Amino acid sequence: MFIDTHSHLNFSPFEADIKEVISRAKETGIIAIINVGADLSTSKRAIELAQKEDLCYATVGIHPTSTNNLQDKDYQKLEDLAQKKKVVAIGEVGLDWFHNQVSRKIQKESFERQILLAERLGLPLIIHNRDANSETLAILKEKKIRKGVMHCFSGDINFAISVLSLGLYISFTGNLTYKKNESLRTVAKEIPLGKILLETDCPYLPPQPKRGKRNEPGFLLYTAEELAKIKGVSLQELGETTTKNAQDLFKLQRLPRRQKT
Repeated sequence: MFIDTHSHLNFSPFEADIKEVISRAKETGIIAIINVGADLSTSKRAIELAQKEDLCYATVGIHPTSTNNLQDKDYQKLEDLAQKKKVVAIGEVGLDWFHNQVSRKIQKESFERQILLAERLGLPLIIHNRDANSETLAILKEKKIRKGVMHCFSGDINFAISVLSLGLYISFTGNLTYKKNESLRTVAKEIPLGKILLETDCPYLPPQPKRGKRNEPGFLLYTAEELAKIKGVSLQELGETTTKNAQDLFKLQRLPRRQKT
């Protein structure tokens, strides 16, 4: 059994066939899908899915590339959403120096504001970091963040050690399976299994066998199989450990069991 800890079924590419996508996920052993918000609209949609689908949970947050022109009333709306049932984290939030769509000052201010929201509500953070390693770590250290996950990890071993030293989890997605990504597989080998989560980040980053296609939670198994090989453990052990990690971080309870066929 597996948990997709970072999915975007709340995004438009899944509007037409969401039921079929969830059904396929169940067939591969997925017992929970956490749909992650990137702005107020997708956060609200994540909550709607969580209320309709037993398999789904939600997070709410403003992605760093969506932080321009936010007002106090927007952050209040976010806080209201964060207190809805089945919301398990604040995210995805963080810093993105790659796309350069929003000033760094605004991104930092929004990141810090959402960190404070997570602290007030006792929720973990799902952290987006792209080309902003030192700045991200500096904020997390200053705010003494101990509860969260560095989503879609792509850094080197030194960055991984810094993330783990804060007490955070590290999450791997389909890019772990890419043929030219040996450096990331080397990092994954060194990280304790007890600090790893699995994710798809769908519809983005499909695993190697599905390159060029829309990613979906049912493809998580490819990443799990690659990680099990890297760690030298059985797929069952990997599933049990990463599932427990996700349950511990996000406080997931009464998860549905995979039905026997």
